[in-house]
Amino acid sequence: MKYLRLLFVILLSVVCLAFALQASQDKADTKESEEDGVHWYGYQEGWEKAVEENKHLFVNFTAVWCKWCKELDKRVFNQSPVYEQLNNDFVPVKVWQKDTTMLNISGYQISTQDLIRSEFRVSSYPQLWFVSPEGLRIGPWKGFLPDTLLIKFLDDVQHYRYDSTRGENGEKIKPSGD
Repeated sequence: MKYLRLLFVILLSVVCLAFALQASQDKADTKESEEDGVHWYGYQEGWEKAVEENKHLFVNFTAVWCKWCKELDKRVFNQSPVYEQLNNDFVPVKVWQKDTTMLNISGYQISTQDLIRSEFRVSSYPQLWFVSPEGLRIGPWKGFLPDTLLIKFLDDVQHYRYDSTRGENGEKIKPSGD
C-alpha cells in the first residue's frame, strides 16, 4: 500500500511537470513570434495609428486556448515576408478573446468584448479582419491561413483591389462621364 501511494505521487508529479513544460513552451513560442515577427498593437492604439498614417488595420482576433491561433503565430506571423509587410504597410492589431478593456474609438466608447461580439461578430478563433483607414471592414477570414495566401490578401488590400472606386494607391477614381 505504501508503494502504491508513492507510485501515485510520482506519477502525478510527472503529469504536472509535463503540463507545466508544455505551457512554458507555448508561452516561449508566442513570445518568440512576437519579438521576431509582427509588432502588435492594441485595438485603440492601432486604430489611432492607422488613421494618422492612412494605413489599413490588420486585426487578429485570438484566444489563449486556440490551437490554430498558436499555429498562426508559429508558422505564419514569424515568416519574414509576412511580418515585414504587416509591420511596414499595415497596422497589425491583436485582440484577445478575454480582454475587458474599455476603448474610445474616435469618441465612441465600447468595451473590447462588445467590439468582438457586436461590431465584428467574432464567433470562432482565429479570425482575421482588415479595416480600411476610413473604417470600412474588409473580411473576415475564419481559421488558419497559410503564409502564401495571407501575403496575397495583404497585397490585394494594400493596393485597394477590393474597392473598384479606387486606384492601386488608394486615390478615388473619377467616373468616366465627368
